[in-house]
Amino acid sequence: MKRTPRAVFAAFIITAAAAAAQLPFSVPALASPVPPAPNPALSGTWANTNPATRSVVDIVIGGSKSGIQVDGFGACSPSPCQWGNVPGTVFGANVSSATGSSFEANWNFGFARTVLLGTLTETKRVPTLTVQEFTTFTDSSGRANYAVTETFVRAKPIAATRNGTAAASYPLGDSVAPAPSLLGTWINTSPASPGIRKVIIGRNPAGTLSVSAFGACTPTLCAWGKITGITFGTSISSVSGRTFLAPYQFGFASKLADGTLNPAGTALTVQTYTEFTDHSGRSNYVSTDTFTRG
Repeated sequence: MKRTPRAVFAAFIITAAAAAAQLPFSVPALASPVPPAPNPALSGTWANTNPATRSVVDIVIGGSKSGIQVDGFGACSPSPCQWGNVPGTVFGANVSSATGSSFEANWNFGFARTVLLGTLTETKRVPTLTVQEFTTFTDSSGRANYAVTETFVRAKPIAATRNGTAAASYPLGDSVAPAPSLLGTWINTSPASPGIRKVIIGRNPAGTLSVSAFGACTPTLCAWGKITGITFGTSISSVSGRTFLAPYQFGFASKLADGTLNPAGTALTVQTYTEFTDHSGRSNYVSTDTFTRG
């Protein structure tokens, strides 16, 4: 299907696990076969509540042998353009979760990558899907990586009729400069958090983002290592950004840190998506932590 200029705006990036040094060689999750099972309420067609979106208009989630498959329909004209089914990875609330209400899905469009990180919630018995959409441009077009968070509600069924191309790398793309307020040492506001306790954010010599995370070990924090993060603005014209992805890979698991700094520059929120790769039977899970300056 031919893409219109608006379709080009419709976005794309990638995620999952990454090597502790060079992001372009990282390998994302392509439908993890381990627990948890998807919450049945995830299945179906979801419509974006933002009629002016320039990204994904509809999302279709279905079942598969490994958990779920996800299809997106971008904001093309005169009708949405189908991204195609790719395998999704399901995440629960903890390592013992039997079912999960969060997911990750990745597409490779050739000129760009897209990752969707979605979570199902229910307010007043109304199911709502909150989705972070990350776009990384890899075509040297000068368009900046950008991220947006949008809300989806149930809609009339749409047929997901073809397969897409799942992303298999984490290129930096046209990363924007990290906002100065993002730099520094950040300490978890919960001293008892079992996840990341401290994050040091800086700039590499090339100007890209460096991320050093420290986990909750005893008697001292355990260093996850220093890696290059992918930074995102709020539009394709952004010159700086307060949002980043930092993928880590360990021998037993892959961890994707998704961080966003508040507009005041006083609080950093990090969601960490953990996918177990050691066949231990532990459930993939997502956790959320808030940080203030150290």
